[in-house]
Amino acid sequence: MAKKSKVAQGELAYYAAMVPLQGLLPINVGLKPAREETMISALGSPEMPLTIQDQPDRASPLVKALKVTERLSINAAPTGIKPAIASLAGILKDAFAQEDQAGHDLESVLDDDGMLAVRYRRPTNGHPSTKISNHSWGTAIDFRLVGHDPPANTHGMIPRFIAVLLPFFNGAGWYSGISFSDTMHFEVADDTIHKWATDGALKP
Repeated sequence: MAKKSKVAQGELAYYAAMVPLQGLLPINVGLKPAREETMISALGSPEMPLTIQDQPDRASPLVKALKVTERLSINAAPTGIKPAIASLAGILKDAFAQEDQAGHDLESVLDDDGMLAVRYRRPTNGHPSTKISNHSWGTAIDFRLVGHDPPANTHGMIPRFIAVLLPFFNGAGWYSGISFSDTMHFEVADDTIHKWATDGALKP
């Protein structure tokens, strides 16, 4: 047990290390954050009004019908809508495999900090918002390392675990919150939502 604990601590330090964002640019190429109009059109509106606190009973009927919880790693078992969870499963599987090949264990230290949360946005600049968070439709997820706070606005440096995840999420049509100063955050991009709707993936 002592050896496993030591390895985990080493992996935590490795993935918590800050790396320059500059070396990862450009990001979110060809992707746009999902617009509120797109989300309401595709998945229905939550019951209004909302607050900045999660009110799960106010999720739209379609989101409730599509809601699933799935264990995707040792620590992460997020709740979201079916196509988002299926996409997440593939993203994390590929990211974990890449890191395993490199001699590291991202799975053992990665945790999520919430996915489906029916609420208004919480802007990183602290100003109140009446825009609906994309978490309200179970298509956005925040990440952190086990025992660590989730990274918010990390400016020109980002934690290595986010740097590892970023290309996998962008490649699967998810938009990184780094572009609006929310390093922990990934959300299904606007065009991806449209594609899922066209393909019938948003049917219960």
